[in-house]
Amino acid sequence: MWIEVLSRYGEVAARERVDAAEARVGRAFDNDVVVDDPHVAPHHLRIYRGEDGELIAEDLGSVNGMYPEHGAKRVPRLPLAGEPGIRIGRTTLRVHDGAHPVAPERPLTPPRAHAEWAMGLAAALLALLLLLQWLTLTTEPSANVVLLPLLGFATVLALWSGVWAVLSRVFFGQARFSLQLRIALTASIALVLWDQLAESLAFSFAWREMAEYAGLGTWALLAATCYAHLHAIGPRHMRAAMGIVLALMAAGALLQYATQTETRNLLGQRASLGELRPPAFRLAPLATTDEFFERAGSTKVKVDRARTREPSGGLLSEFENRD
Repeated sequence: MWIEVLSRYGEVAARERVDAAEARVGRAFDNDVVVDDPHVAPHHLRIYRGEDGELIAEDLGSVNGMYPEHGAKRVPRLPLAGEPGIRIGRTTLRVHDGAHPVAPERPLTPPRAHAEWAMGLAAALLALLLLLQWLTLTTEPSANVVLLPLLGFATVLALWSGVWAVLSRVFFGQARFSLQLRIALTASIALVLWDQLAESLAFSFAWREMAEYAGLGTWALLAATCYAHLHAIGPRHMRAAMGIVLALMAAGALLQYATQTETRNLLGQRASLGELRPPAFRLAPLATTDEFFERAGSTKVKVDRARTREPSGGLLSEFENRD
């Protein structure tokens, strides 16, 4: 059998081969596997084969007991065929038979390949941002108007990738900046495309809700980006870390939704759909002349009624009182 001692990051810190029919684990030096953990007993557990040949771990009456790797209930005996992980004290062990199958090797992507991908994605993102700036430019082009937003965006992107590279260095042992930059650039392109898609859909279908709540999709893409960074780092507690990220993203999305709803209640529906698009993008049927004047008439009635009504308080009344 093979007994692995895992580090706190989930990596194999030590691997011991035991040729005997039984293995003893503990802090004492007469054990087959010696664990340097003050919460582990001198003779904590033994691992042996049952009558059917299955590996079984048995607690030897320790104070802190034995737990499955992902379980919270203390157990005196633990069959290791289904779950080979054991938790004793603050140490996690995994026990494998010599014939235990292993996954095939992963294809190796050299750092230079990540750097080349990052350079290509950076060029594509730069071209996309320059195109969007040119399409929305309403003044004479100048270096300040064109370059300063791009430099600011590049700085934020480099800082974002640098933070994840530092975390990767701490938890994985390698910074892998090129990989983190590649993920950030891919996410940036997706965010820009989502923003343009949301604006186009809002214009095409006269969909005000899409224009107002498109930021929710941005939060979802940001959560997916954090998942990709965490997956590249590969910490031991991946689920817990992603749970925290999703909770933060959900809180941000709910805050934005509540802010938009409150603004809509105070100030009414936004007057425009956002950025304009060519008329060919319009897919919603245009209103007829009669429908237009009918809506204008109903709006005039509401405005006349509101003009004679006393303000009921709120944001607008506060501004009026200040004036």
